[in-house]
Amino acid sequence: MNKIFKLMTAVLLVAATFTFSACKKSFDNPPGAGDPAIVANTSIKTLKALHTAAGAYDVITTDIVISGIVVADDKSGNLYKQLYIQDATGGLQILLDANSLYGTYPTGRRIFIKCNGLTISDNNKMMELGVKATVAGSPSLEGIPANLISKYVVGGSLNNPVVPTVVTLADLGGTSGTNMQDPLIGSLIQLDDYRFAIPTGTYSDTSVYKSTVNRDINTCGSQSIIVRTSAYANFAARTVKSGRGSILAVYTVFGNTRQLIIRDETDVRFDDAYDCPLPAGTLLFEDFESLATTTTFPYNPVILPGWTNLAQAASEKWTARTFSANKYAYMSGFGTGQNTVTNWLVTKGVPLTGTTKTLTFKTIQGFILTTTPGGTPVQAALKVLVSTNYTGTGNPWDPGVTWTDITAQAALSPGSTTSTFPSSFTNSGNISLNAYSGTIYVAFRYEGADPAGTGSDKTSAWEVDDIKITGL
Repeated sequence: MNKIFKLMTAVLLVAATFTFSACKKSFDNPPGAGDPAIVANTSIKTLKALHTAAGAYDVITTDIVISGIVVADDKSGNLYKQLYIQDATGGLQILLDANSLYGTYPTGRRIFIKCNGLTISDNNKMMELGVKATVAGSPSLEGIPANLISKYVVGGSLNNPVVPTVVTLADLGGTSGTNMQDPLIGSLIQLDDYRFAIPTGTYSDTSVYKSTVNRDINTCGSQSIIVRTSAYANFAARTVKSGRGSILAVYTVFGNTRQLIIRDETDVRFDDAYDCPLPAGTLLFEDFESLATTTTFPYNPVILPGWTNLAQAASEKWTARTFSANKYAYMSGFGTGQNTVTNWLVTKGVPLTGTTKTLTFKTIQGFILTTTPGGTPVQAALKVLVSTNYTGTGNPWDPGVTWTDITAQAALSPGSTTSTFPSSFTNSGNISLNAYSGTIYVAFRYEGADPAGTGSDKTSAWEVDDIKITGL
């Protein structure tokens, strides 16, 4: 009997296993979620129009229902307890007090929100939908509690198309500031022909402090906007893309500051060459506007692709500076304590074309006095040199590298004997390069001195900007 029982048990187990396997197949391919029997009776634009006073809390007391496609979720960690939805009239941030929202409300899913009992407000012009609460004795807009989300938010169909709206910076308020009723705020947008102002480093803070980081991107026309990334994003430690191209992002604001929130690093499609295309006949143009600058020491050295910035004598290098919203290259031997201060800033190689080849730039010389006004002039020299056999690597002063001094052809800043700096740059005038062919390099060599005492000082500062070579 025992053997018969074991045999029957084995047969039953095999049959049960087969039956379970056959039944399990029906769960591998569940039917796609469809839209529920709910009708949206209000657009996102109309809902946002209910909130007209910045900072107010407008509690919704009517049976308003909105519907939109999720255009950004929390999968990458760059968003926290929030989604962005969008319909044909605009976008909106939805606050939900729960994690891993993407599991239920992924990008591309249509959702319906029953707004009666919810509150619409703004965080410094950024419109949000949530619940009104009291925090530390003050009113606050908080996320819909996790146990109430299903009461207000109903999921619908999946995999709906998510297409960004292609815009320009002018479409985002331009210079007139931001408007919290702007339908683009909270929407997925696309900006074309942008690049990171500093094409190195990571998307966000990788230290233990976990600070959110703002990074500037700009166009070839220097139009700039912030890309804001959480340190908790799963791509925070990734190196930013070093090219130029399109970026997809949710457009957000904080006051009059325009900000982009990318969903993950694939939204950054900077696949073209970083350098901007030059106008016909322009072979080189550098205005230093792509460089990051600081207003206090330590200043950032000039670092540009293909350029050379080296100290031959003393350790100072050309640095990136800014004044009155204009960036330029700066060099001074002051404070080095060295008998000789020689520093080279060399352009990348420029293949010459055309029959009329011209170099132009502009300069300011400052601090040529030991005191202001009056004092003893302490002018350092700025030399302008051209080489056809420098290769762009190695020391430009190495034996075998030939440089031709063309300084005499240029008008340089005379400095000022009555103030620290002249009031404006001096244009160099047109410097002919017709004597050269092939690939050339142009060097700006600072020659100064700052020995002990002041009798032999040559420490004036030189600023160089808008270096341009044309071939027509």
